[in-house]
Amino acid sequence: KMGLPMGAVQNALLRDGKDPTIMDLDPEKSVEFQRNSGGKKKKKGKKKGKKTKVEKEKKLKVRRKKLFWNPIDEGKIKKHSIWYKVKGAVDMGKLKYDASEFDSLFTDTSNPADKKKKVGAGDSSSGPKQKKSTQVIDGKRGMNGGIILARLKMEYSVIANMVDNMDSGKFDATQLRALQEFLPTDEEHQGLDSYIKSASTSEEKKKEAMDDLCACEKYMVAMMVVSESASKFDCMLFQSQFECSLKEIVDEIIKLSNACKEVRTSSRLQKLMAVILTLGNHINTGGTGNLASGFSLDALLKLDEAKAFDKKTSVLQYLVKLLKQNDESLIQFKEELPTVAEAGSVMLDSLSADMKQMKEEVEKVKKTAEKEGNRLRREAKEKNISVAELIAEKADGSNNNDQTDYKDKTPMEVFSLNAEVEMNKALTKTDDVKDSYGEVLEYFGEDEKMPSNEFFGTINKFIANFYAAVEFVDKMEAQKLKEEKRAAALQAKHEKKLAAKKAREEAMAGGASEKSAMAASDALSADFTEGGDRPKPTLAAAAAAASLKRRGSKVDAKNGFIAAAVAATKKKAEEENGPPLGGIAAMAASAAARKKSVNDIGPPAGGIAAVAAAAARKNSGSVEGPPAGGIAAMAAAAA
Repeated sequence: KMGLPMGAVQNALLRDGKDPTIMDLDPEKSVEFQRNSGGKKKKKGKKKGKKTKVEKEKKLKVRRKKLFWNPIDEGKIKKHSIWYKVKGAVDMGKLKYDASEFDSLFTDTSNPADKKKKVGAGDSSSGPKQKKSTQVIDGKRGMNGGIILARLKMEYSVIANMVDNMDSGKFDATQLRALQEFLPTDEEHQGLDSYIKSASTSEEKKKEAMDDLCACEKYMVAMMVVSESASKFDCMLFQSQFECSLKEIVDEIIKLSNACKEVRTSSRLQKLMAVILTLGNHINTGGTGNLASGFSLDALLKLDEAKAFDKKTSVLQYLVKLLKQNDESLIQFKEELPTVAEAGSVMLDSLSADMKQMKEEVEKVKKTAEKEGNRLRREAKEKNISVAELIAEKADGSNNNDQTDYKDKTPMEVFSLNAEVEMNKALTKTDDVKDSYGEVLEYFGEDEKMPSNEFFGTINKFIANFYAAVEFVDKMEAQKLKEEKRAAALQAKHEKKLAAKKAREEAMAGGASEKSAMAASDALSADFTEGGDRPKPTLAAAAAAASLKRRGSKVDAKNGFIAAAVAATKKKAEEENGPPLGGIAAMAASAAARKKSVNDIGPPAGGIAAVAAAAARKNSGSVEGPPAGGIAAMAAAAA
């Protein structure tokens, strides 16, 4: 295991007084067994004879990057499923892609390196939350009840009458729940009943005893005369929440139904799944051999996790690049799935449970309402009036409930009947969406028990990962394009400098053509102009001008920079009969401009100016001067 030679180990054993033959035993069997049976580890014998060249060469093993998806059994794929429709729809050989890039990313011929095991840190778990227990004290309960009742600003007898008739009025669910919370318990009911009876010797004493009660206790006394007050509060609470609760459930059903329809009818999603299947098979097998006919939906998330051998490019990023090269419209497949994002939070099983619970509550409300309705109908019959009239009489003549269609029904009975109708409609929609979702699972070849939020949640995660990969690829491509433009600009600038340098050298040599001199002048005018329309005369410009004049070319305003340099030197020479200001360039230009005869006298002898003047005279054949070299040579060439 440590990589030591066998001989070295045996020598070490022999040195320590151990039996070296133990190294010949089979490590998979016990020493005692092998000693008794004489069994030793068999050594593989080497074949004699020379191996051929083909035998010596080891076969190159291609290691492929694996996409660990869960293939769907082809026998389970039905004719109307997505996998049956996309079978053979995409041929990797017909797609536009760089085969060498694919091989470099997803195949490897080198020996696999040992992978380091990463030790994951343990998840920290928080301790279980303690359930809060509630302890009610009579004084505190009375104080809290008084606060609630003070906000309602309503007589306790009126509240009791509303509860008795199961009329919620303007109370919302929160207020009804608070009122229900302060209904008297059996113990409180007995205590308050005893207290009132003890003070019932006279009406005056009874009134005084009632005045001594706190607000919450007065409310409890008023509610003691209402039969089955807790059940009636339940009916009122359900009624106040029914419309909103049912709407929420129906909206969730509609979202799920639309999402099921979208994933089944999206042509872009279908084509995208076909490309992913083809790409995955090509990565795993090279496009031959045991090809998968489909894959489970969780494989979509593994596309972002699986990396190429460069440990940078994910399969998902490569998929995006593949789509950009072949069918860029598939990148916008999300446009055909507008409701899928909302459906990711919908749990079909939870919706079914909620509908079942609501149905049970409707039945409970219906029974309570019928029981109260029967009592009121008996009372109304005794008074020879309708139930609606009886309710209006109890409500001091005010009746806000429409009893046009149900004159012999209480408001809660009317509500329970309408709620039952709406519930049946919602249950029908629930059954429809169950069937639709089952068809979706069958369409994608998924387990029929897969929760809806898991299915659409997986698609939503894939969508998020996919467009993150699109953003990354776009960013990389933009950066690459920017670098290419920058390199092209640097290359163009470099070539321009080389051309300008060559033109300058030709102009300074004196044998340049007029076109070369003009090119040198234009290039240098761009490099040395200090600002405005007036250029700075330089030696190169003067040399270019001299070259043009020497060939009989006209130096005028059309020559731009050259004309300005020559004009400046000529004017200064005519005014002062000497070298004009402007350094070596001006002197050289002046020498060339004043060269009319061999008797012309150039600038005063001395330094570079003397050399320039001598060069000018020498060129005309009058005086021999020093040999041209460096700046003097350029001046002589210009002359």
